[in-house]
Amino acid sequence: MPEQSWSMRVEGALSAHFKQQSGPSRPGTDWVIGLERGEESHRVRVRAYLADDVTRATRADATYQGHTVMQYLGDLLARGWNPAQEREHVITIGNPRAGTAPGLRKPWWRFWD
Repeated sequence: MPEQSWSMRVEGALSAHFKQQSGPSRPGTDWVIGLERGEESHRVRVRAYLADDVTRATRADATYQGHTVMQYLGDLLARGWNPAQEREHVITIGNPRAGTAPGLRKPWWRFWD
């Protein structure tokens, strides 16, 4: 019988300025992701900073940011990490690749550029 996959959901997010050891505070978001597989349940916190060059649209797109955090955790799970193993999760989110963000598609009526 194949192993069950993990289901994920965003349980909360807190945007704030976080102190840095190397200098001034930096804006970011602490995401709390719920992970479930069968009877097993975990809550994982991931601190996400935005890259310096992100667009205004990326800054405003909490859905994209949340999906990126869950993709990060999905990649860790695929490599064998178990959420019962506590660790500090800190990532930097950049702009989506060209043509991959849902908001970047042209309207159906716009045929040029």
